[in-house]
Amino acid sequence: MSPGDVLIVAMRWAHALAAIVWLGGGAYATLVLGPQLRALEDQETAGRLRAETGREFGRLIDAAIVVFIVSGVLLTFERLSGQGATVAYGIVLALKVGLALWMFAIAQALKRRRRAPQPTGRFAAVRRTLGSPRLLLWLGAVVVLLAAVLKALYEAALRA
Repeated sequence: MSPGDVLIVAMRWAHALAAIVWLGGGAYATLVLGPQLRALEDQETAGRLRAETGREFGRLIDAAIVVFIVSGVLLTFERLSGQGATVAYGIVLALKVGLALWMFAIAQALKRRRRAPQPTGRFAAVRRTLGSPRLLLWLGAVVVLLAAVLKALYEAALRA
């Protein structure tokens, strides 16, 4: 295996680990920890736990975003320079990158929301829905699906 191959394997591994941390941690925080904290009688303690865990998880997300960007750029160049890069591959890749960028924006909005008062007014509910942790999980699931589609498209193009 050449040094370039080792780099690509390392980038794929880092990209996958970042996805596992983000989606696994997000699923746990949103679907398990959040409901448990809301059910606590002592909402002052629940609020402190929510703030502290949110702050720590936010640091992990920030690191994951950096890993996604660095590894994603390298992996994109590697794939687009290969023989399996078709127009369909490029379209799906653009969709995946667009959704990932939307996820990054939502993550940053959630981070700011933790520090700021909740928005009010006419579109507050829409803003909360479009920047919700559950939406982030759904988008993450779609991004993982698109990654599987990309792999299948690339491999099919190589076989053709």
